[in-house]
Amino acid sequence: MDDLRRMVIFFHVVDSQSFSAAARQLGIARSAVSRHVSLLEKSIGVRLLNRTTRRLSLTEAGETYYQSCARIVAEAEMATQRVCQLQDEPVGTLKITAPSSLGDPLVTPLVRDFMERYSALNVDLLLDDQVVDMVGEGIDVSIRVGWLDDSNFVARKLGDMTRLLCASPGYIEQHGRPESPADLAQYDCIIFTQLPTPYHWAFTRNKREERVQVKGRLKTNNASAVRNAMLGGVGIGAVSSFLIGEDIKTGRLEHLLPDYECGTAGIYAVYQHRHYQQAKVRLFIDFIARQIKNRIKELV
Repeated sequence: MDDLRRMVIFFHVVDSQSFSAAARQLGIARSAVSRHVSLLEKSIGVRLLNRTTRRLSLTEAGETYYQSCARIVAEAEMATQRVCQLQDEPVGTLKITAPSSLGDPLVTPLVRDFMERYSALNVDLLLDDQVVDMVGEGIDVSIRVGWLDDSNFVARKLGDMTRLLCASPGYIEQHGRPESPADLAQYDCIIFTQLPTPYHWAFTRNKREERVQVKGRLKTNNASAVRNAMLGGVGIGAVSSFLIGEDIKTGRLEHLLPDYECGTAGIYAVYQHRHYQQAKVRLFIDFIARQIKNRIKELV
């Protein structure tokens, strides 16, 4: 039984390419992970890993052994899934990450509704505007805007977000209103550093694209901070419509250059392929895929 446990630990070390990440996933000390792998190698009399200060690599024997361990772990997960399916509801803990700007208006309400459906499920929701290491942090599902391609993961598109160019009435009264994208070069713009090109904004009208280089005294990696800065009259910003839809309706912000499109970004659910076989992951992704488009429409 000790070797079976050590096989699972060895699998997580190789899968995450890190003793520390495996320790976090398993909830044990890093030293314990290292000790169990060493004891496993001693038990079977074969070196499985080449260890350096920078990376881990499998020996030839380790590669063969890892494939066997992966099948054992997959079978164990399938056994759990079958039991969950018999219960007709997911159990355990579902760990989700999403940008903080999506948290309150979009993700948190959907998570709440999902939990109401499945009372045996716990949810660990991590809101962070930085892209989280899914393997290292043991994340089941990552909600991302403008998904960054990673061959280790699969993404399912949930919907699209439209970006709107806005400023507060006070800022417009003091500084004037831009009449074209080129005018933005003369204004204080709020720089959102999570965009692929934070200082170069693209606009489209009649299928023609126009790019402008902008400048500004404030830059931030948080979309909610961009919204708050616009409300405070700091400058002109461009954020997703669902985040500022209510502000526009109530007049707290004004939509600028409405004849131009200011870009869209896709919302994706990102997951490891094998994790999708788990009922909790599959059901959650299917649920938000059905609900998220209506939720975005409500917020705009």
